[in-house]
Amino acid sequence: MLSIHLSLAGVAVAALVLAPRNRISAAVVAAAAALDIALGARVTPALGAVAPLVAFLTAALTLAALIASSGLADRAAVALARRARGNGLALYALVCGLCALLTAIVSLDGAVVLIVPLIIALHRRYGAPVAPLLLGAVAVANAASIAVPQGNPTNLVVINHLRLSPAAFTEHMLAPGLAAAAICALAVALSDRRALATTYQPPQSLSSPLARQEQEAALALGAAALTAWTAPLIGIAPWWPFTAVVAAAVLLTRNTSRLRIPWRITVQIAGLVILAQALGVHPPSPTAFTLPTLLLVAIGTGTLAALINNLPASVWATSLLAAGPLAYAATIGLAVGALAAPQGSVATIIAADLAGPTAPPLTIRRLAPLAIAALLAATLLLKITL
Repeated sequence: MLSIHLSLAGVAVAALVLAPRNRISAAVVAAAAALDIALGARVTPALGAVAPLVAFLTAALTLAALIASSGLADRAAVALARRARGNGLALYALVCGLCALLTAIVSLDGAVVLIVPLIIALHRRYGAPVAPLLLGAVAVANAASIAVPQGNPTNLVVINHLRLSPAAFTEHMLAPGLAAAAICALAVALSDRRALATTYQPPQSLSSPLARQEQEAALALGAAALTAWTAPLIGIAPWWPFTAVVAAAVLLTRNTSRLRIPWRITVQIAGLVILAQALGVHPPSPTAFTLPTLLLVAIGTGTLAALINNLPASVWATSLLAAGPLAYAATIGLAVGALAAPQGSVATIIAADLAGPTAPPLTIRRLAPLAIAALLAATLLLKITL
């Protein structure tokens, strides 16, 4: 029976690797999961793991649509372009810094759905290079997401399942997250230095005061960010308060046309969770906390996350590990290691979708070196903080 489960999981992973953004891959994953269910795989645990993420992603995508339609993204693009003063490298640094800040406030998925429309606006208005800005933002968001509990939904899966202290999590993961983000930003800046050397004519002044739609979008963003930041501090997972705030904003503005439900991503992630749980593989968990052991856990978890996506990988990892240093190492793998492949992180998939078919692709060739360097640095700093 295990061989059948492995075969079905292999087919699903192959479909995602070959076409992570294609509806056909979602259909293949769904079919494989349906066969696994017919063979006795349980559906309830998958629904429990996926439902909060789907609610959160729907809210984040809807909030991004509200912001884009209000004109707030264009206004933010003008503000960044003006502050960078026509310097492409300075503009890149500002985009990466803003992305890291948004990740700490509304998680990497929320950060990506807010920053990608801004990048598109910068390209449309000032000819800013999409490739390094998009790659840098995605890499920084994934890497910085380990710095705080609410930075990544997989952090919350690990914290909730292993009963980790949010304060202890931040104490051990803040430095690794900041270092990983800095390495990713610097690596992209060096590899794409020619594209970032371009200059542009900066705007002389900001535009008129906020219109009513912009005010409503800004208030919705501020309220959602505040709830996402404060919820973990009082022991509540941030996705439900965040979703409630966005739902209230949609109802108050009567802008239901902006509702965005990520059906394809939902099918892919739910199917992968079912397939991962059906395997039922439980290798022995190491007990030593040496640097090689931490690297082994981070690399192993990261490889799995890059292959099958970090959400199902997080469900599997939490069933194998206990609270402590190895859980932190697994968190690095789930967030930073997942950056290595386009299908490894939901945020990477969303970024590619929002950027559109004309944007430069986020390929393994560009993503994997960033993930490896950031993972090694983050794990080393984790060992230092223990």
